[in-house]
Amino acid sequence: MRPAVRLRILIGEDERYRGRPLFEALVLAARERGLAGATVFKGFMGYAPHADIASAGILRLAENLPVVVDLVDEAEKIEAFLPFVRRAVREGLVIRSEVLAEQVLPGEER
Repeated sequence: MRPAVRLRILIGEDERYRGRPLFEALVLAARERGLAGATVFKGFMGYAPHADIASAGILRLAENLPVVVDLVDEAEKIEAFLPFVRRAVREGLVIRSEVLAEQVLPGEER
């Protein structure tokens, strides 16, 4: 295990950056910058300050469901990525936390 940083970005599904979904722009930018990993999670229900509750209920159309983008890498790479995050995310929450990470490769003995 080695020290790493997890950047968790909470946004709405409908948020956009330069014509594409914001979550997609974040993942592509992270990949472009060589970050170790990125995952996008779509929520079933949630809300943000000054917003209604969004829900994926069966009887109504889901609007702007919550999305979480998780990024993990060394502190230096995450810090270098933050200026892009600040430009791209207009409304949301960005959480930075220290974690321990271990990469497991296919076929690797443990």
